[in-house]
Amino acid sequence: MKFKKCLRLFQSFSFRGSKHKISKKYLIPAFAVIVLGVVFNSCNTISTKTYTLQTPLLEEQSSIRIVLIADLHNTIYGKDQTILIDKVNNANPDLIVLAGDITHNMDTTGAVLLLAGISGTAPIYFVTGNHEYWSRAIQKILEEFMSYGVIVLSDTYEIVEVANNSIVLAGIEDTVKATVTPGYNQSEVMERVFRELDEIPLYKILIAHRPENVEIYKRYSFDLVLSGHTHGGQIRGLYAPNQGFFPKYVGGVYSYENLTLVVSRGLSLNHPRIPRIFNPPELVIVVIEQK
Repeated sequence: MKFKKCLRLFQSFSFRGSKHKISKKYLIPAFAVIVLGVVFNSCNTISTKTYTLQTPLLEEQSSIRIVLIADLHNTIYGKDQTILIDKVNNANPDLIVLAGDITHNMDTTGAVLLLAGISGTAPIYFVTGNHEYWSRAIQKILEEFMSYGVIVLSDTYEIVEVANNSIVLAGIEDTVKATVTPGYNQSEVMERVFRELDEIPLYKILIAHRPENVEIYKRYSFDLVLSGHTHGGQIRGLYAPNQGFFPKYVGGVYSYENLTLVVSRGLSLNHPRIPRIFNPPELVIVVIEQK
């Protein structure tokens, strides 16, 4: 009875506020795929993906290790976040980057547990995602993060010393800021703040929540952009926020003439309607080596 009830519930599901029916012909196969996908994810709690990039802009025989955390959405792994904390700390990062949507709504429990466990491991830099703004508690979230030593990059950049190298680390606010700050325009802000970077001959990293805006990022002299937002297409490669079905940017490395875009598939297990299917949560390590 329970199995039949699950099938009936699955047959009538809600997607973006609409009701859709799945034909009985495809009901059991589709349900089986969903179950297999969820089982697959539960067996692979957090996938770790390492990307190695090369540049002539670092000191000879040097490298920089960056841990990229995106779209946690307050998910908690293990008791008091210990599974995720151990993975981050064991990666021996020189920098830790939080690329937005670390919280979900007004609850920051999972995010705070993570920050408490990784504070002091390496400098931590954060940019906002859409959910930090949708929480309507953005200032509270920023203050809480900063209390753990997190550096918030709000439409700005810093020249930082890391692993015997000077690099530029920049961060852009999520475009949702325009809904709470009248007149905010991300493109105009980038032109005003980041155009001067053209004159700085250092390796330049931009942290930006949304990968779909890469055509804007390409106008500037960034070497690397670190993003999230897509959740890996949720059902692997099928659908991503702001990109629709069969999205171009779901996860991995995308190379262009003047920059490299790295997109994390994210760490969220909290989506209210769509489970992750054959798309386990992902912690990304980016290693930048001297070429």
